[in-house]
Amino acid sequence: MKEYNHKPLKKKIYIISLFVIFMIVILALPIWNVTDVEVRDNDWYSDEEIVQVSMIKNNNILSLSLKEAKSNLLKLPYIKNAVIKYYFPGKVIIKLSERKPLGYVPFMGTYLCIDDEGRVIEQTTDMHTRLPVIQGLDFDEFKVQETLPVENEDNLLCSIELIEALRKHKYHEKVKGLDVYDLEQIHLYVDNLDVIIGNIGDFDKKLQWLIETHEAYDMGVLDLSNIKNGQATLSPIT
Repeated sequence: MKEYNHKPLKKKIYIISLFVIFMIVILALPIWNVTDVEVRDNDWYSDEEIVQVSMIKNNNILSLSLKEAKSNLLKLPYIKNAVIKYYFPGKVIIKLSERKPLGYVPFMGTYLCIDDEGRVIEQTTDMHTRLPVIQGLDFDEFKVQETLPVENEDNLLCSIELIEALRKHKYHEKVKGLDVYDLEQIHLYVDNLDVIIGNIGDFDKKLQWLIETHEAYDMGVLDLSNIKNGQATLSPIT
């Protein structure tokens, strides 16, 4: 009966075992731990908040899921996107894209903060950011992180266009609110002025005229709907 030499097999098992032990030791070294997390382009959240939510720091990068860390960050209402990259040894850079709050929409005693895509960022009882209040949108329900389901979609698009124009002229903080219920009779509320701009046509021209002459008017109803023909009227509050 032929006998087999088991020495080569034992040697192979020994080498493999040494290699496995070596790899375990290498992977356990502290160089694989994330010790430095750099956060970029964050305005709404502090670096500490982002690092805590991502759950990245002080963990072994080989056992981390960057996809899961991104998913955690996207649960924050003001985070639109996050790009997470690892740099050896032990550094992670988180680059954020945040949602751009546009205005507040009243809803049953609260306010819905919406972004420039019409998406609901959060529901709040306090307007903690200086943004205009948008009146005239028709809806019965909503979901945070989803586009506001208005029945009069043109009115929502109009309000977005108006506020973007106000931002372009750096005038959005002057406007306390706007009413887009009637798109042929849009109102802006600036300090103690009720400014009637009519429809959105020639809005840049109407806005420039308002900016240049605003200081001359204290309160009342300022009608700019016919400014195209050089006509603007102020009716004092009685």
